[in-house]
Amino acid sequence: MMRHKRSDTGSISVEMVLLAPVLVLLMLVVVHLGRLGAAHIRLTTAADHAARAASLAQPRAMHETARTVAFDSLLQNGLACESVGVDVNVVQGIDPVIVQVNVQCQLDRSGLTLLSPLPRSVSATSSEVVDRWRVDS
Repeated sequence: MMRHKRSDTGSISVEMVLLAPVLVLLMLVVVHLGRLGAAHIRLTTAADHAARAASLAQPRAMHETARTVAFDSLLQNGLACESVGVDVNVVQGIDPVIVQVNVQCQLDRSGLTLLSPLPRSVSATSSEVVDRWRVDS
């Protein structure tokens, strides 16, 4: 019996054709997770700035001050949101009084539509003690 020797030419091409889409998809997922992480850090920064500004404001101006500072911080940090929500809660009845700011963002999905067909919502919360010794109180 005579055996014919098989040639392996072309097998690497077939392997690359099968693996290339998987590798591209893996890279896109990594990019998507990186963008989510960066967005969460920027949103946390905006919530921190808004809570600090609200803690220094007059009680009647806390809500508006927090909203304004949160929107300004998001704009300066370049976070692309389709919609932004800012909730301000002043926790009274305890000493010291605490202001909590929650910032929600529906992330802009441009360029990542295939990976996340639904809108991606990210939120961050920050709390600050109201400065009772501020000059203008």
